[in-house]
Amino acid sequence: MAAETDKDIGLIMKEGKQVDAALTAGVREALVRHVQVGLPVVEWRDGKCVWLTPDEIKQRIDQIDKKNG
Repeated sequence: MAAETDKDIGLIMKEGKQVDAALTAGVREALVRHVQVGLPVVEWRDGKCVWLTPDEIKQRIDQIDKKNG
């Protein structure tokens, strides 16, 4: 049974779709929480750290939602 589970995990990792979806969902949830409490987040842009305000974070959430339908 363990070998069968290992194959499933290997396939999941190889395909990457479920991993990408999980990461995207986690990032989205973190962004939503920051907006809820009014805190900024940092993103990497053009080789620099850039602070995003809650309003800018909302735009990122909208972009995630549009990309993922």
